[in-house]
Amino acid sequence: MEGAKILVTGGTSGLGLELVKAFLSEGCFVVATGRNNIELPGFEKQFSFCRVDFSDLTQTALSIKEICNEHEFDCVLNNAGILSPPDLKITKDGLEYTFQVNFLAHLLINEIILRKQSIDKSLKICAITSPVYKLAKKGKWLPGGSQGYNPLKAYSDSKYYIARMCKELCERYSDRKLNSFSFNPGIFSSGIYRMQNSLFCLLYRVAAPFMRNPSKAAEAIAEIIRGYNFNNGAVYNSRRRNYQLPEIDSSVSDEFWRNCYEKIDEYLN
Repeated sequence: MEGAKILVTGGTSGLGLELVKAFLSEGCFVVATGRNNIELPGFEKQFSFCRVDFSDLTQTALSIKEICNEHEFDCVLNNAGILSPPDLKITKDGLEYTFQVNFLAHLLINEIILRKQSIDKSLKICAITSPVYKLAKKGKWLPGGSQGYNPLKAYSDSKYYIARMCKELCERYSDRKLNSFSFNPGIFSSGIYRMQNSLFCLLYRVAAPFMRNPSKAAEAIAEIIRGYNFNNGAVYNSRRRNYQLPEIDSSVSDEFWRNCYEKIDEYLN
């Protein structure tokens, strides 16, 4: 991996920061996005930070296009995410907050990168999912309305969609040198609780020292990426085992992705 260029979304804390450190130690050049800047002494020539707010698709698209004007990436790690807020929150783009931040913004980022990079450029994409992706209502389009909002449902759906995205991108770009998989890191300490109420945040901070360290998940992800034989569209876990997502009705899937691309089309153009 020495000399490879890596993009890590949400790379300033938790698993994202561990991924940044892991690839920097292997001699990669890493670009991290996040809400708050960080400094990594000793890696100034290998590391670049870009502040990006995924709840604003216009700003996200402009920032990623600017990054792509300077870099062609070998690997993209879709890591940024939040736990769904306890009450419905709508972005300035009119979408449910979790759906946009955890999934749709990453679809937009990956599409921008794929369209701006050289056709013969090899690219690996990894998306961080969650154990709760198995609870999702598979293939249902979430327009961001207030009816029937449930935090667990919103979060599990977003994590299912980002796992499904890996398979979708490989099918859409079957003529490109693209490999993509998702990774289920299990439960570990992180900072994705920032939109929760104060009591939840307090309890989480108390429990965090007793949770698994995200560095172990980062090691597993790096090992999978270094290999060339991972299964496209599969979901891997920390034990390097992989599972295929269940198939869903093609008409439901086609409608879902058509709606997603209609939402990001103006930002791609």
